[in-house]
Amino acid sequence: MIGILVSQVYIADIHFFFVRVIKYIIIIWGGYEVVKNTTQKELWFFLLIGALSILGNIFLFQNPLADYGRYSGFYLDANNGGLVCLMGFALSFSIIKPLRLFGKLSFTGLGLITLSRTFMVTWLLLNLMSIRLSIKNAKMLLIGFGVLILLVTFNEFLPVKNERLEQIGALISGSQQNDVQALNEDSRTETWARYYDVLFENPIFGNGYHSFYGYGIVPTKWGVHNTYLLIWGESGIIPLLIFLAFLFKLFLRGYHQFQEKPHGLLMLSGLALFFMTNHNFMTNEYAIFILLWIAIQLKESSSFKSFEHYSIVNQGTMASEIEKT
Repeated sequence: MIGILVSQVYIADIHFFFVRVIKYIIIIWGGYEVVKNTTQKELWFFLLIGALSILGNIFLFQNPLADYGRYSGFYLDANNGGLVCLMGFALSFSIIKPLRLFGKLSFTGLGLITLSRTFMVTWLLLNLMSIRLSIKNAKMLLIGFGVLILLVTFNEFLPVKNERLEQIGALISGSQQNDVQALNEDSRTETWARYYDVLFENPIFGNGYHSFYGYGIVPTKWGVHNTYLLIWGESGIIPLLIFLAFLFKLFLRGYHQFQEKPHGLLMLSGLALFFMTNHNFMTNEYAIFILLWIAIQLKESSSFKSFEHYSIVNQGTMASEIEKT
């Protein structure tokens, strides 16, 4: 809303903007009621179904021209598919034990199929964080690396090799410097750099809604691909600080509840890193839904529930004693 007050130059159709605002409010309002009644197991199964659609993308509705050897399932974008796998992987640390290992292996394998660099880096970070829970979690690093080696090896036998797998293989082997450099080409840092100049021209109030998307204030088809820069660039520093304060508050809760609810901090860390490589959070309904769910999870504490239960029991005992007296 602040962005559109600053400038409407980059909005092709004002009707489109108001429809998007209404949809967003409905998702926030109605979605909050949904997430309050969504259990860990239920969300885990929904994430698993979404992740399995990546496998279906390979065998059922593959489009080589559109996929480029990278698969995204229902989510149309490999990075979005990787996000769903990351969230499922993080949630698997808190799911019931019979499903825990299956979930970690499934979400790891399906996430690697997306060949998303964001997924790989974030997956590595989440595994390192999980070692704090148990040193046994370190074995997932070896399993993930083994799956990646299998993908690279399998790629060598394909008639048409996947370019990104070739680049990853070169990175692992330390050979073919050109392939390693190609893996770093068109990186997110290069995309962000296109917007730095205009960002600091109006750092207080921003440049207006949709100005940091493709063909906006910067003459390029690529958007900023960074949620934090998008908020700052379109509506100024104040909305960005509010958004960061909200995330920081959740991180503090997640840190203090890490042993009790490891999925909270793990999912939040994955989502926060995803925001650094994606600018569609405001229109990405499942990302909004997951963030709402994390906020609800971290708001509830078993210690508080225990205290509440203890208080009720004490009050009931006291009441009965008074009646006896």
